[in-house]
Order: sequence, then C-alpha cells, then structure tokens
Amino acid sequence: MIQKLYPGGKQKAFNVTYDDGVLQDIRFVELLNKYNLKGTFNLNSGLLENEFEWTHQSGRVVKRLSKEKAVSLYEGHEIACHTLTHPYMDDLSESEILHELQKDKANLEKLFKREIKGFAVPFDYYSELIESCVKQSGFSYARISEESHSFIPQTDYYKWKATVFHTDSEPENLTQQFLETNENLDVFQIAGHSYDLDIENLWDRVENVFVQISSQKNIVPLTTIEIVEYLQAMEKAEITEKYIKNNSNISLWFSVCGKAYEIMPMQRLFF
Repeated sequence: MIQKLYPGGKQKAFNVTYDDGVLQDIRFVELLNKYNLKGTFNLNSGLLENEFEWTHQSGRVVKRLSKEKAVSLYEGHEIACHTLTHPYMDDLSESEILHELQKDKANLEKLFKREIKGFAVPFDYYSELIESCVKQSGFSYARISEESHSFIPQTDYYKWKATVFHTDSEPENLTQQFLETNENLDVFQIAGHSYDLDIENLWDRVENVFVQISSQKNIVPLTTIEIVEYLQAMEKAEITEKYIKNNSNISLWFSVCGKAYEIMPMQRLFF
C-alpha cells in the first residue's frame, strides 16, 4: 500500500494565513514561535510606509506595523502580497490591478530580500480578471476569501481556500476532526486577522488550537507556499506497480507498506 506523505514523513500539514501586518501580529508571531508553527503573512507594502491606522467598527484603533518591525518580526515565516493599498478591486481596471499586485510584490521583495510567490485577496471580491492579473504578476497561488471546511488539499491554486476563518464557530470542532482524520496529504489552514483576536477575545481559542496541533507527531508545520509547491511536486510523481519516480526538484515522501521513504529529486524508489 502506497501513501503520500508530507516532508519528514508526516501525514498532515498545518498553516495559518493572516492578513494586513498589524501590531497584534507581534503577540501572534510569538505564539507561533512558541509552538514551532509556521505562518503566512499577507502584507500591503504601501500601508507599512506610514504605519497606517484605522478605526474598527468596534471602536478600536488598528495600526499597521512599521517596515522595520515587520522585517524582524516575520523571520522564519512566509510573506505574501495583499495588494499595495488594500483597495476594493471590483471597480479597478486591469492596469490598476496589475499595479496593485506588481508594485506590492516588488516592494516586499526589496524590503524582505526574498522572492514573494503568494497572493491573498483583500476583502472578498475575486474575478477572472483578478486571477489573470495574479498569474501575469508571477504568483504561484491566490488565497481567496472563502472557507473550504475541508482538509482535502486544494487543486486550484489560484482559488485557494483556507479551511476556516478564526472568527468562525467551527475552529475547535475542525481541529478535533483534523486530529482524527487519516487521509492522504490532509491540510488544515486557519485564516484571519490578529486584531480580531483582541476585538473578539479569541487569543485563548487560537492558543488552544496551537497546543493541540503542536502535540501531534504526525503533523508538519508549513507555510502556504511550501504546501502549494509540495502538492505541485507530488502531482508530477510517477507511481507504478514497481516503482515511484520523483519528477520534481524537491524531495518527496511516501509510505510503502507502512514504511516511510524520502525520494530525492529525479530519483526512483523500487519495491
């Protein structure tokens, strides 16, 4: 029996994807680091310039991080594009959308000195035009503002759905379901904004999830791009009755008759 596994021979993957780059991310990243988990942080470089702030409908003031703080804070985590200025994109032209995406990507790559491969949609509007612009801008995936409520890996990387938003009523139930499931390449991803954890008093809820996830030996923490690139590499694998061939440029893991194997790039495992 052959089972597809994540890096390190793990059965499942976990990620959080949080938007906007606000001050509450400082506490949130501390939690992630405490439990050795990985986050994807979707940033608007144009709003980091002046530490933009706004008043939430709750009356609380929400403030963006400074560029300097963001660079040091997110070390070890993924940075993704969230547009330059966080606009409603339903009325933007193609050239305006491309500017929002490409300028943000360029700014973030300069600031963080790394390639930016992911994009998260601001607000909840997504269209064929935006998807086309995302692809033209060289992104590997686009996380949209919809929940899957599923652990089955996404197959449309340009309509990527997180499992659940942290303000949903289901995170605890879904966490328990995730711990109990045993399908190939299950993934659990929580999306949100860290300022919601203050406004709705959700810090304990999120930390309880982190405690449960980090205690499991069969779950690997990954960033969104690490998950996407691994799934894409796994799609290229050639699986026959006699061997498995890794046709990608990264290592892949499989369980064969209950034993885990790492297959190096462009190599075969015979059995």
